This record gives sequence, C-alpha cells and structure tokens, in this order.
Amino acid sequence: MATVAQAPALTRAAKRNWLATIGVVLVAIFVVFALFAPWIAPQDPAHLELASRLAPPSAAHWCGTDELGRDILSRLIYGARISMLVGSSVVVGALFLGLVIGSIAGYYGGKVDRFVNVILMNAFLSFPGILIAISFVAFRGPGIFNLILALSLGGWVGYARLVRAQVLAAREREYVEAARALGASDWRIVTRHILPNIIQPVIVQAAIGMAGAVLAEATMSFLGLGVPPPTASWGSMLNDGRAHLFDAPHLVLFPAAAVMLAVLSFNFIGDALRDYLDPRSRIEVGL
Repeated sequence: MATVAQAPALTRAAKRNWLATIGVVLVAIFVVFALFAPWIAPQDPAHLELASRLAPPSAAHWCGTDELGRDILSRLIYGARISMLVGSSVVVGALFLGLVIGSIAGYYGGKVDRFVNVILMNAFLSFPGILIAISFVAFRGPGIFNLILALSLGGWVGYARLVRAQVLAAREREYVEAARALGASDWRIVTRHILPNIIQPVIVQAAIGMAGAVLAEATMSFLGLGVPPPTASWGSMLNDGRAHLFDAPHLVLFPAAAVMLAVLSFNFIGDALRDYLDPRSRIEVGL
C-alpha cells in the first residue's frame, strides 16, 4: 500500500524535476548497454579494420572508427559495462567500509571516536583519493579488481564521516535509549534502530558518489592504470584519441560526451533524491 501511495508523489516529482527524469533515463540506457552489450553493439569492439582507420561518422560507423579501425560506437557500448561495473562496485565497497567504521566511531565515541576521526580519517584525507588510488594501482598493477579496491580505499572516508555524524546524533534518541534499556545488544541497536533511521542522507551521498566513481575510473584508465587493453573503456578511448584531437576529433568527443552524460546523470539523480527524501524540501515543493 505504501508503494501505491508513493507512486503519485513520484510522478509529480518527475514532472517538477525534469533534470532528474533525464538522469534516470540516461542511467537506464547506460545500464542496458552494460547488461546487453554483446547484443546491442553493432561490431566486435576489438575488431581491427585498418582500411577504414580514423573514418569519420557515417552510416557504416555511426561514431566513426579509431586509429586501428575499431568501431567507436561498439567500444562506447562496451565501455559502459566497465564504467557501470566499476562505479557500482566502488560505491558498494566504499559505502560498506564507511558504514562499518563510521558506525563504530559514532556509536562508541570516546577514544575509539578520537582515533578513527582524528588519526585514521585525517590520515586518508591528507592525501587526495585519486592519488591514493594511483599509488595503489601502480604498486599492485593494473586490473579491474585492483582498480575497484584502490578507488574504494580512496573513497570510504566521506561515507564514514557522514555516518559518524548521523550516528552521534541518533544514539541519544529516545528509541535508542528504550532499546538499550530493554537489553538489546550493540549490534542490534546499530543495525535495527540507528542505521535504518540515518540511511536517507547516505543514499543521497551514494548516488552522487557514483558520479565521482565513474569519473575516477575514466581518469585512471586515461592514465593507463585502469583495465588493460584491448578492453574498451571510456578513459582509455580518450587517451588513445588525444593524439588525433585535430585531425579526427570524434575519437575524443564521443567518449568525453559519454563520461559527461554519465556524471551529470548521477548528479541529477543525487540532487533529486536529496530534495525528495528531505521532508522540508518535500513540503516546499508540495510533494
């Protein structure tokens, strides 16, 4: 019944926030590309056709070909698979670490909180996340697993600080005191009473974090620290096309547009979720 009751509100929200609707549609397209790339792509993304190298967009190749004659449209579709896989895995991994570490620091407080907040978090925040990822992948070697692990290690701090702040505020609420008085364990209090009541801002942060993860994956692949060739990736396509920026600009324009649309889509969705999940914003827009 709650889902049915919320459907009209979601419909009104979609009509009022058309940017979020565009974001959802674009993300859905990227997800479809990622799941059904072998059936959607017109050609094998690794197929070489040197006779038609650097061909401009045409009826045979809608987005043209690269310096090895590979179909750019096919590589864009397969690149969506890498971006969506890495982005979602990084968000899940970083969110899991942030939830665990932030919950422990916020719930127990005291020396535990000071160690996590002052020492551990500040140690990670003293270095840019992308620099930590670059150092980790350079040490471990390129590969999709190492890339996901590196970006997760560089991105968990933002989630941990948000969760810590929310848990610090929620642990003194009446329902937590009641559960504690009834003899509930710390694990039950955190997982059954605190986390469900602080999850809304975390969801918003995760949606926006998807945009950062997609951009970070493209950056790492552009630097040659992402998935190894010949696997198609938007970042590696940008790196391959920079040498032909003036004589064949389509090599750069199409993968750059794909990265831009993916990042914008997740940012639009994150902003819409923040407005929808915030009761004050819902009252202002009449949802």
